[in-house]
Amino acid sequence: MMRILSAEQIRAVEAAADKSGISYLRLMENAGAACAKAVRLRFDNTDKRRVIVLCGKGKNGGDGFVAARKLYENGYSVRVVLVMGESRAENAQEMFARVTELGIPVDVYDASSEKQRERLLSADIILDAVFGTGFSGALPESLQELFAFLEKCRGYVVSIDLPSGLSADSGEILSTPIRADLTLSVMALKQSLVTYPAKEYAGEIQVVSIGIPEAAYKPYEKVFSFTDSDVAELFPTRRDDAHKGDFGKALVVAGSYEMPGAALLASSAAVECGAGLVKLAFPECAYAAVTAACPEKILLPLCANRFGRISAQNEKKVLDALSSSTALLVGCGLGVDYDTVQLVKALIQHAEVPMILDADGINAIADSIDMLREAKAPVILTPHPGEAARMLGITAAEVQSDRLGACRALCEKTGAIVVLKGAGTVISADGQQFSVNLTGNAGMATAGSGDVLAGMLLGFLCIGLPPLEAAVAAVHIHGLAGDAVAKAASKCALTPTKMLKALPKLLSRFE
Repeated sequence: MMRILSAEQIRAVEAAADKSGISYLRLMENAGAACAKAVRLRFDNTDKRRVIVLCGKGKNGGDGFVAARKLYENGYSVRVVLVMGESRAENAQEMFARVTELGIPVDVYDASSEKQRERLLSADIILDAVFGTGFSGALPESLQELFAFLEKCRGYVVSIDLPSGLSADSGEILSTPIRADLTLSVMALKQSLVTYPAKEYAGEIQVVSIGIPEAAYKPYEKVFSFTDSDVAELFPTRRDDAHKGDFGKALVVAGSYEMPGAALLASSAAVECGAGLVKLAFPECAYAAVTAACPEKILLPLCANRFGRISAQNEKKVLDALSSSTALLVGCGLGVDYDTVQLVKALIQHAEVPMILDADGINAIADSIDMLREAKAPVILTPHPGEAARMLGITAAEVQSDRLGACRALCEKTGAIVVLKGAGTVISADGQQFSVNLTGNAGMATAGSGDVLAGMLLGFLCIGLPPLEAAVAAVHIHGLAGDAVAKAASKCALTPTKMLKALPKLLSRFE
């Protein structure tokens, strides 16, 4: 797992390390050396050797001085540019002195210097060490001009800690930062590196360790991102003598005359993700559509109301089906009216197995979400920002401006596990610890994508993953499916059906 820390937490961890005997000077040396090593791993076997290091006047500039020295000592042609004048931070001054002792060329940035512009244009690698976690607000105009000029340069841009101009704690952009090809996030990920639109400027992101003991991080481990290997560890091993009963009975209550595809996608995803048996409860008027594919599911056609949605008269049939189920998904394409509201509420009141509320399952109780606290079993909510906003009585823009805060508020208000969907999906079971997903792409912003996710989550519950782990795994692999389709086809042509087809090969990586 990769930690995600705030700027304040970074400072606290550094202070703890210093107190334990790892001085701030040593931390700076370690940071710069780790970043230089990451650059060398990419370029040592190439002919790219001309490096310009852009250094600020603070500690991030100090990291840049160390990286410049390490690259110079390993045969790179290095030039340092002081973009804001001489260093003011004591440790950075020491590192600058070591640079000058080696005779590495140093320039003071001059916006009118054609020679400096020519050097930037011809550089193979541009190392950005202007601002780190201490930056906030908008950039000075002179730096905005410099950073805009860097867009014209052909060199590979590597940012130390953060692309300069980004705040560590916010995805908000107040002025255009450096656009990096690679960001070497020191110690841990920063919130802005997993939050849009800031994340768009980071390029590839790599966390570099600087030798701080694990114990120093423990008080601040609240937000994480999971890797493939982390997710693989969540899955149980299938016994050779297993039978379908060992992998659960999924019940999907979904679909309407208007939106039959949602029921089909969700139930198909549950099948693909290993559920032993999948039963789909749907309005009989959608029969032709929901039987168009996925013959593995069992059908429970129900009488419809005049809107083509499941009638409340079916409550007993649905509850009978629920009584023998391992996990429940309700809401995909269900529609919202008196009948569906009554049905959703009945399911919440009676379910004694984990229950996923998605889409219209959420909309059906948006005005009475307090009832979720009375649920007999875990409830997993999968709202998009608009649905989250309705439950919280705020705007979608407010949700997006503080996604961790919105997720926390929903956990506190409902007692449910919350999967706040969107770019960088946020997951929490208690509003205290969070997972932020890093897989997926903009092509997944299409109707039906959420139905696939909900069905995957249902399937993982059925094969034995606990609710929180099932949510983390489903979101991560759902994003990978979207990435696989985008790579094979395009983001524009990405569809939920193609994501379903990508799942079998992807899932083999996690067995």
